Amino acid sequence: MTSLRIALACGLALAGASASFAQAAGDNSCIVAGRLNDEARWAPRMAGVELLGQDGRVLASADKQALATVKQVRLSAPALLSRCDGDGQLALGPESPGAKGTVPAVGPGTVAVESVSYPKMRRGGELVELKLTVPAERVTMVTC
Repeated sequence: MTSLRIALACGLALAGASASFAQAAGDNSCIVAGRLNDEARWAPRMAGVELLGQDGRVLASADKQALATVKQVRLSAPALLSRCDGDGQLALGPESPGAKGTVPAVGPGTVAVESVSYPKMRRGGELVELKLTVPAERVTMVTC
């Protein structure tokens, strides 16, 4: 995982992490697949995340029309789960978490995608947030 992915995902996961393992699979079922810049191009796409369409093929394009067709995501490494913020803005300053802690993650493999949303970033661009259907047995806890 890149340091950007770890820092961003850890911050989002800590913001939405729950104390119980069961809730981790329920309320915190989103991952960040990447970021779209102001021109709606990948900037960057997270390493180890492959977006799959209805036919199971990897999506080559990253425009919003193509991203709307995402049905699955293939993860080559654990991905930190976070609270699904949809179109909400990211926490800033004192609102954002800072302490390290244990957070939920989904293990490597293919996971069904329920929806794609695009939370706005304060300095431009949007995150590509995937709401997943995560089986409880695929959730693990990691420290970040």
